[in-house]
Amino acid sequence: MKHPPYHLRPNKAVDRLFLIEAIRRLDRLASLREYTYYGLGGPYLEDFRLLYELYPDIKMVSVEENRETYKRQKFHLPCGSEALNLEKAKFKSYLSRYEPNDKKSIFWLDYAGLSYGNFGDLMVLLGKVTEKSMVKITLRAEPTDFIDKQSERLGSRAERFRQQFGAVMPDSAADPPRDSRTFACLLQDMVQVAAQKALPSAVPLMFQPVSSFYYSDGTGMFTLTGVVCRRDSAAETRKAFEDLHFCNLTWAKPKHIDVPVLSTKERLHLQELLPCPSGAGTILHQALGYRIDYSTAQTEAKLKQYAEFHRYYPYFMRAVP
Repeated sequence: MKHPPYHLRPNKAVDRLFLIEAIRRLDRLASLREYTYYGLGGPYLEDFRLLYELYPDIKMVSVEENRETYKRQKFHLPCGSEALNLEKAKFKSYLSRYEPNDKKSIFWLDYAGLSYGNFGDLMVLLGKVTEKSMVKITLRAEPTDFIDKQSERLGSRAERFRQQFGAVMPDSAADPPRDSRTFACLLQDMVQVAAQKALPSAVPLMFQPVSSFYYSDGTGMFTLTGVVCRRDSAAETRKAFEDLHFCNLTWAKPKHIDVPVLSTKERLHLQELLPCPSGAGTILHQALGYRIDYSTAQTEAKLKQYAEFHRYYPYFMRAVP
């Protein structure tokens, strides 16, 4: 099975490192020793490698249905089987068997596509996990998927969108948006509706958002992280994450991640100017002395993004074996 190089995509890497930061703050609610991390690790198990390096006390489970990808995972194991259990199973099947048994969980539902089943999985999961568990969901966010290619106008694809997702749309009669930002906002609203259906106001637990982002690494994506907590302890949960960079504790609009591709030499050159309190895009552009995008405005927008996310920006190195 062919996979895109998820481990080499900078915006995805920034999103992954934000999850690591969010997990670190879970320790304010409960000991990380009490948690098990469940994910759809893909062939390289990149998030599992990071977790093992930074939080070795967290047990881990990767669920994969494709046989060849499962073989690649066994080859890329970052640690022994006692720390990371590889499960070959369809995720829906695994989820139906999953029982927390009063143990806390961290789930990353890292989907490459967008279907109603993704929201169904989320609702099932929220109904199962215990208090203080964390759930992150990532969904494809490509508005062009729902625009008729010939007329370039909303058409039958928009109708199919309404038919497929109407149950979790705030307005089941609305057309899907045509721009990435508004489409990501709609997906967040749909996640909120799904969470409220899974944990209605009559039950003591709720889904508290922690952060949300949208980005593109060749394909538009939306991602949201939240914590299941008791309604009467929601303020305590929000306090645990209030110092998380770009936290989203109120279902506000998701933050855009759009970091530039910079060489190591460029990054080292800019490093002494960071952090920038204001005017980061202009300051870093002047420091470089040239554009890194088509226009000055685009260059400064990209460099502003770099200033905001530079602590989470990955290093990709070429090595000669």
